[in-house]
Amino acid sequence: MLTFTLDTNCIIAVEEARSEASSILQLASAHRSGLASVGVVAISASERQKDGGNLKNFAEFKQKLSWLGLGDLVLLEPMMYWGVTYWDFGLLSDDKMVSLEREIHHILFPNIQFSWVDHCNNLGLNPETAKPDKKWRNAKCDVQAFWSHAFRKRDVFVTSDREFHANMKKQRLVSLSESRIETPEGAAKLL
Repeated sequence: MLTFTLDTNCIIAVEEARSEASSILQLASAHRSGLASVGVVAISASERQKDGGNLKNFAEFKQKLSWLGLGDLVLLEPMMYWGVTYWDFGLLSDDKMVSLEREIHHILFPNIQFSWVDHCNNLGLNPETAKPDKKWRNAKCDVQAFWSHAFRKRDVFVTSDREFHANMKKQRLVSLSESRIETPEGAAKLL
């Protein structure tokens, strides 16, 4: 049985009834039927919402998934990050986990510092008082999305995000994770 990982863009596609939503819901249906295992990256809860803000707690995210018909999918925990993730749904990391995350980060965002402290130092900010900016936080969430997939050795990462489909980046991520990266439509064809 193939395992699929839905990223944040998949959730947004269903929420906004985009053209790829039917493929995503087809994957969710296959999960319910036992034809596939479909998971959702829980780091999506930490992404900025339509209104520009953040969810108050992880329970709001789970409720949102239920409203969208995705509430019964497997939730893939990210690594815990102060000020980014929710402490009631995240993993304490070890060196091996951080090493994989660092590799993914350098493939996707070679021009953004890996750590918040280094990012702040690069911008001349105090890391103890500055709040994670949109650019750094978005990169961290994207990296954690793919990390959640690769760490669990899942088969197909499903995303419409062009960052993951850029030719050289895609090849390197596929090689690193020994998995596939597909659009929602491409993933649904694998069922």
